[in-house]
Amino acid sequence: MSTTTIERSIGNASTAGRHRITVREADDRHGRFEILLPDGATLPASRAPLLAAARHLLSEGVNPFAVVEMRHASRPNTVAAFGKVGALAKLDVREDQTSGPRFCKWRPPPQDRG
Repeated sequence: MSTTTIERSIGNASTAGRHRITVREADDRHGRFEILLPDGATLPASRAPLLAAARHLLSEGVNPFAVVEMRHASRPNTVAAFGKVGALAKLDVREDQTSGPRFCKWRPPPQDRG
């Protein structure tokens, strides 16, 4: 499992903390990844695990300027992707039959909309 170092502060990314998540391919192997949090908990498998983890961290009260970094379980010493929690939480990935994957604005599922 990975570890997390959190520095308590309000302000920029350099003092807002750093969170590491580890991902591994889900058992169904349909381009989805299980997300392992530093405390050992897991999130549901996602096709965009870094973005899903950022939304989870933000909902848990993590500073939006904190950095979240993603590592693959098979290569724990290599950062595969990273970004600010607040910025990543606003994004989703869409793909259709006429174009490849692209970033777009995240919208909660219909059952979660108020």
